[in-house]
Amino acid sequence: MIRQVSARAVITATLAELATDIASGALTATLLLDECHARIAAHEANGANLSALIALNPAAEATALALDEERRRGRLRGPLHGIPIVIKDNIDMAGMASSSGNKALAQSCALRDAEAVRRLRAAGAVVVAKANLSEFSFEIRSRSSLRGDVRNPFDPRVTSGGSSGGTAAAVAAGFAIGGIGTDTGGSLRVPASYTGLVGLRPSHGLIDLRGVAPLAPSTDTLGPIARSVEDAAILLNVLAGSEAARRVRPGEPSLARARVGVLRQAFGKEPAITELIDAALQRLQAAGAILVDPLEIPASVLPAGRAQHIVDWEFRGAFDRYLLENFRPGSAPASLREIFESGDYLPEYRDVLARRLAVATTDDPLYREILDFHRALSERLTALFDDQRLSALVYPASMVLPSSFENPAGGWAPELAACSGRPAITLPIGVSAGGLPVGIELLGTPHGEGALLRLAQEIESLGNGRPFPAL
Repeated sequence: MIRQVSARAVITATLAELATDIASGALTATLLLDECHARIAAHEANGANLSALIALNPAAEATALALDEERRRGRLRGPLHGIPIVIKDNIDMAGMASSSGNKALAQSCALRDAEAVRRLRAAGAVVVAKANLSEFSFEIRSRSSLRGDVRNPFDPRVTSGGSSGGTAAAVAAGFAIGGIGTDTGGSLRVPASYTGLVGLRPSHGLIDLRGVAPLAPSTDTLGPIARSVEDAAILLNVLAGSEAARRVRPGEPSLARARVGVLRQAFGKEPAITELIDAALQRLQAAGAILVDPLEIPASVLPAGRAQHIVDWEFRGAFDRYLLENFRPGSAPASLREIFESGDYLPEYRDVLARRLAVATTDDPLYREILDFHRALSERLTALFDDQRLSALVYPASMVLPSSFENPAGGWAPELAACSGRPAITLPIGVSAGGLPVGIELLGTPHGEGALLRLAQEIESLGNGRPFPAL
């Protein structure tokens, strides 16, 4: 018997649970999509606007109907059959705009699906919508010239984080069951932390980025924002096109054999964050984990307070190539300079765009200094993991809770994964007294997604579960 899906279920149910229901025939893709659309209508268009989305996918209903017919005939496309997914609007979908949150790109028309979207479709996903973001993915708030600030479903007076904040807000609010964002410095993990979700940054180079707007190719990647560690693993396996992450198997490995380093220099001064992480660490220790507490990284290799960032050097050239190669001719500006001269962007970005336009070449000693810094940090982390026999490093995904729509002073810790190319995952560990979620981040070993996901799931099982917004 086919059951109706409740409004609450589209917020609380996991991707794995709903996929099982669809595969068994207990639920249809059409009914699930209808409920997601109802959530969007209630909370995105009728007064409780989160500004999480930029555009609905007009083909979503037809896709859901086709998937239901395929299931009735005994065919399942893959692990996402019938699952509504939202994607950040810097990831191409054929025939739709890929705006990067920018007014000048509002009428752009992507020539083809990004490779990540092709894999999602092949696995049976229903792409519901393109999500709002920080314009050009520049910041750790999500503010765009197209849709303004993404509001946090837990408190609409503060940001959902960035730059993948629209994706996170949409998944938390039930507009979709899972989401795909991008991460150059912390853009998956910070919004996942602020909205009570799991955010996974894969090892650099694991995911094919064809058809994704670049920010800094040396550190860019994309990955899932999900409701559980298992959901993140399912999405990662689809995106990677392999068993690189492997399906999470509870109990393997045991926390009794895990050595976890505690990077207290990244904790900051927010009592709510420190208290919740200390409580999580106590649970870890009680479950048998060995805490190496504290550990420190020398200030000389910390990604803190550096005058030059890799984005300053790589953005212009990479974005210009993307504009030329990925859109129907005449539908998008031909270059970043053309966008700059149009004035169709957030006014506060004028200076940063001018600075990035002025960088003529990466054949410069300053650029090589940045790459040398990345290598030095990576080598230091390798030595630290080897010397201490670590399974992971832990620290807050953000040093602060969001308090406005401006950029939170979240700290440098998310850059550890970005600069070193290592995988990292953030997952919720509780809520502050004010009701805002708090996330802990785990930094793993290069291409060690499987072990990192299994460790994260064990930590997840020790907590009180994912928090839900009172929408």
